[in-house]
Amino acid sequence: MLTPFFKCSQDEEYVYIDVKISNIRFSAPALEMVIEENLFIFALPPYYLRLRFPHKLIDDEERSRAEFKSSESIIAIRVPKLNKGEDFPDLDLSAKLLARANDNQLEVEDSPVLNSLLINESIKKDLGSNTAMQSEKRPLIQEIDIPQFNEKQVESVTEQMHTIENEASTFNWEIEQKLPDEVPNLTELSNVAKYGFNNQYSNMIDISLANGNDINELSKPDVMNPDDRIIERVIKENLKFDPEFYANDYLTIKYKNDESIDDDKMYSSIMSWKPIWKRKYNAWSKTQQENKAKIETLKNSQDSVMASENTTLPKLDMHVNVDFTSEEEKLMLDLPKKSYILDDPRPTYYTIVSLLFAYSFDLRENEGDHTVESAWSIGKLAPQISCLDSQLIQTNNSTETNMIKVVVLTSSRRSLCYPLHRHFDLIKQVWDDVYYILRCGKRAVLKCLLNLREQFRFHDVYYVYCLILLDDLCSWVLQDSCSELVLRNLAHQVRKESSVMTRKDIIFEKIMGAPEDDVMKDSEDSMDGQREEELEVINLEDIEELAECAYAEQRTI
Repeated sequence: MLTPFFKCSQDEEYVYIDVKISNIRFSAPALEMVIEENLFIFALPPYYLRLRFPHKLIDDEERSRAEFKSSESIIAIRVPKLNKGEDFPDLDLSAKLLARANDNQLEVEDSPVLNSLLINESIKKDLGSNTAMQSEKRPLIQEIDIPQFNEKQVESVTEQMHTIENEASTFNWEIEQKLPDEVPNLTELSNVAKYGFNNQYSNMIDISLANGNDINELSKPDVMNPDDRIIERVIKENLKFDPEFYANDYLTIKYKNDESIDDDKMYSSIMSWKPIWKRKYNAWSKTQQENKAKIETLKNSQDSVMASENTTLPKLDMHVNVDFTSEEEKLMLDLPKKSYILDDPRPTYYTIVSLLFAYSFDLRENEGDHTVESAWSIGKLAPQISCLDSQLIQTNNSTETNMIKVVVLTSSRRSLCYPLHRHFDLIKQVWDDVYYILRCGKRAVLKCLLNLREQFRFHDVYYVYCLILLDDLCSWVLQDSCSELVLRNLAHQVRKESSVMTRKDIIFEKIMGAPEDDVMKDSEDSMDGQREEELEVINLEDIEELAECAYAEQRTI
């Protein structure tokens, strides 16, 4: 059974489905189509396609049509809508149409009984004891004690059994159109460091290190717990940050008109570059305001009844219109087709923000293009990739409660340590780019994440980050679990925190040595060649003040 490539479109009355059949002889008698409410099934051996639309269709032989276009190897199918004029959203999201019934609505609450059984502490203890006793030989038939239950316990168990019976009666028996996943042994799940999407992967990074994974910054990625990853990440950031590098870029931008300063990094063009998402959002916002004004004018007109009869009211689009290319549709079909049960979706949204920042930074740095170094740059900027850190703050940190602020500061710190361009104003510009991507909605976020994923997918070493994070993340964003309203709220929170962020907020801890002249005055220090070192906390404002003093001294010479 093969799933063919297909495209869907619509008008007010019909849904159009173009099914691509390659390298087979078309046979009309072998073609079967079934239409049942919102379910559409296409079968032409060896191809099989099952689609679920957001609204109902109607099986009308007079209005339905299927035509084979031999020049394109396409079967063009037309199916009428049950309600004429009804809009079918997300028809270009092919992977979403392939989902089984209730796949996009699966949450923890859908099975409260099974969920309670899974997290019950007594069952956990039983699992632990059973695991420890696996090595012991037992008789094939063994008599066990049956505990006595009171009436309340019996009623509770009976109620649970009825609930499970109801769930079993509605179980979806359809074959899921996806590749099988390897299920780990329960005995291997304990005492293993987890990372990646929803912390469900392990023992995958060490192998890539042997092949030259230079994105990774952890000494023992497959062993370290989340708190240790955070500690090592912060230490590496402090070591990597170069105050002189930042001071040089700061002076380059501020005194770009000075003939003595060469803007060899092309900061002027980088800062003036405008991303497509800002243009799209501004155009959409302008159209929305104009349409709202027209609607208000029609409503407030004296002859509102005649106006409403003779004039078509402008349409208000809830989201920015984002189209996907045929290549992107193919990429979505290759994503994992499975449901995700997240105990807490917030870390996943934080990961999206961090990845969009890294992606936007690379785009702005290269003025809209990607390079062979894009995967490395994005991976280094995203702590969820380079340090496998989706937690961002330690578990014993009770002082910091604003996680959006933590995400903004963490990504900003890393952007001052690794890229070629390191400047505070550039960071502000990139956060502005992230805001417009989020404001353009889920489709814009998905489009960017698919593009980001492509930078890793074909790399000999970096592809491992697709396996542990990017594939699942793109698939999750595609589903209804990722909320448009949450992304919109997230956009406003990111803009709020990034706009109030100052140079004093970005701090590093550096080991600063005493002045060399003072060291030479001490004969004992000069004999052993060592300088007294101390750990100092510095922020960007301090570095800029020192750079200004050095520049002023140079001008007076």
